Amino acid sequence: MSDAAVDTVVLYLDDEESLVFLVTRLLKRLGYEVCGFTSPVEALDAFKADPARYALVLTDLSMPGSSGLEFARDVLAIAPASKVAILSGHVDEADVMRATALGVRAVIQKPHTLAELGPVVQQLLR
Repeated sequence: MSDAAVDTVVLYLDDEESLVFLVTRLLKRLGYEVCGFTSPVEALDAFKADPARYALVLTDLSMPGSSGLEFARDVLAIAPASKVAILSGHVDEADVMRATALGVRAVIQKPHTLAELGPVVQQLLR
């Protein structure tokens, strides 16, 4: 575990509770503090309460009643310098273009293992 990871809080949003549980555990094993959410409203409320707390915001692209693009737009409207990445089971070029236009740092295929997730998070936090 690196010293940088100890103070790093990651906000993770996905509508699937099992994925929030899994990704939260994986990131914690890497030494990150993680706040996991299944509700975009709750995640945005937490972000609004203390935007500077979060070094990285990871959000799923497709969620019922909301999208990761909308969530990213809302986060970046509150704190434009925030590092936001969108994870998706299916990465579409049009989504990448829309996300980039919003200021999202990356749109990436959902990693499913610690070996895949760690380097992605480390790269985004550089």
